[in-house]
Amino acid sequence: MAVNTEIALGLIKSRLNRMAADTSLDEYFRRRIDAACAELEGTGISLTDSADDLMLVVDYTVWQYQNRDSTGAMPDWLRLRRRERWLREPRKEDDT
Repeated sequence: MAVNTEIALGLIKSRLNRMAADTSLDEYFRRRIDAACAELEGTGISLTDSADDLMLVVDYTVWQYQNRDSTGAMPDWLRLRRRERWLREPRKEDDT
């Protein structure tokens, strides 16, 4: 995983209006970050150390956290952003 988990954690806490000093859910958020990275990578996105990938993971994690108890679909802006990132992924040529 190329995304810096600690930077992502700080950004997530900020987006959720949590105090930086409040560490009560830090381990939970770290697990959610790892899960979001694994899910994105499972769709064929190779995460890099870029700001775009970091913010994609942050937005994806915050959306999952805020909607953990609802059955609503992913918002279009996030779905399209994930799709656009996937389309920018370098493709390997078939050797067949």
